[in-house]
Amino acid sequence: MEYSGLAPDDLDNVRALNAAWLRSGHGGAPPLSAAGVERLASTPFLLFTLQEHDEHRWERLLAAPRQRDLLNDREAPSDEKRSLQAAGIAFLWELSRRNPYAARVVSDAANGWCRLITSVTLVQLLEFTADHDLIAPRVDPDSDVQRRLLQSGGSKPRELREAVQFSALQAMLTASRSGHHTSLRAAACRARAPLREVADEV
Repeated sequence: MEYSGLAPDDLDNVRALNAAWLRSGHGGAPPLSAAGVERLASTPFLLFTLQEHDEHRWERLLAAPRQRDLLNDREAPSDEKRSLQAAGIAFLWELSRRNPYAARVVSDAANGWCRLITSVTLVQLLEFTADHDLIAPRVDPDSDVQRRLLQSGGSKPRELREAVQFSALQAMLTASRSGHHTSLRAAACRARAPLREVADEV
C-alpha cells in the first residue's frame, strides 16, 4: 500500500477540530485570542484524544447492545462535547477507511483501532458512542510537551510555532506503548534514491 500522505483537506479538518476544542475550554489551555486559537489549532495532530489506545473499551462499545448497556458512563458528555466528539469520530472513521497511515499521524491510532471502528457503519458508530464521554486532552496537561505547546505553539513567528508543534508531534508518535502499531505494515513511499543510497548518506 502506498502512503499518499495527509491531504490538504485532512489538515483543514484537523485545524477546525482543534479550534473547536480550544474554544470549548475543555483542553486546559488559557484563554486565547481568536488569532491565538487559530495559530495553536494549526498543530498537525488532534489536540484531543478519543481514547484510541483503549481498544478493549472500544470493543465493548461496539459489542452487542446488552453488553453496551452495562457499560454506560455515569456521566454522559455535555451537548457541546458530544457534538465535538461526534465530529472527531466521524473524521477519524472516514480517514481510517481511506488512509490509516494518515490516521496514525493525526491521532497516533493503532491499525487495530482503525479496523475496529470501520467494521461498523458511521451511523452505528455514532449511535454506539453517543452516551459515552470519550473526548479528553491528548497531551498530559502537566507535561513539558503541553507547556511548550501552550507557550510557543501559538506564537506569531511561524518558524518557532512550527518547530514546537512538530516537536510535539514527534513526541506523540515516538511515545513508548507496549505492542502499539505492531500490526501495521510499512508504507510504500516513493523515494528519489534507493534505500541503500539513503542509508549511506546518513
